[in-house]
Amino acid sequence: MGPHYIVRPKVSEDLDEQAFYLANEASAEIGHRFLIAAHETFNLLATQPEMGWHPRLRHPSLTSLRVFRISGFERMLILYRPIKDGVEIIRVIHGSRDIERILTREGI
Repeated sequence: MGPHYIVRPKVSEDLDEQAFYLANEASAEIGHRFLIAAHETFNLLATQPEMGWHPRLRHPSLTSLRVFRISGFERMLILYRPIKDGVEIIRVIHGSRDIERILTREGI
């Protein structure tokens, strides 16, 4: 089996919420395009897990975390960890949010 990605349950909520927001604020087509771009970026990261950068987070449990932007939706960040043969997608969050606070509150 080749490179793959694992999506945590919270990621599905993140994607649904953002797609719904975009569909309501822009158009259904934009919401759909966001979902496609997110999964294409997940696939890309699975093949090149070191592509993203390490965010400047202080909490020790977050040191292995990496971040990468969704193509075409650059304000949306994919938070992930490289794993054997791919990546584990932890969250998809707007870049203006307090990532460290969100993740430590969730116990990640």
